[in-house]
Amino acid sequence: MVTPIEGLRRLEAAAESGELSALCERHGIRIVTVFGSIGRGEDNPRDLDVAVLTEQDNDFDLLQARADFEELADVHDDNFDFAHLNNGGPVIRENALIGSIGLYEAQPGEQLERGTAAAMERMDTDWLRRLNLKLLAR
Repeated sequence: MVTPIEGLRRLEAAAESGELSALCERHGIRIVTVFGSIGRGEDNPRDLDVAVLTEQDNDFDLLQARADFEELADVHDDNFDFAHLNNGGPVIRENALIGSIGLYEAQPGEQLERGTAAAMERMDTDWLRRLNLKLLAR
């Protein structure tokens, strides 16, 4: 097992070699990013946060994909987080798609397009999250 930074380097090498592309095609993944502390370039990242966005009609096997990415990065357990963005809200999608490290996109510009849409949705729904917090505080 390696550190989160070494895990990122392994994923970047897999992206360069085409191994990551083959893995993404096998799972129907459109976008792969690394976000969180390591994506922000912090000196001592706590873990490796990997996010994927899949094709809409894909029968995605989340557990198998996570296992494949853990093996590829050689980062496991509490040091590895895996987010399936299709099931995430606009905040996590924005965080994972904007200001992150893009490792794979099926079509050039897709990460930017999806990230912009997530940011717009997050801004449009901010008032709902604030209202929800007020109601929970009662």
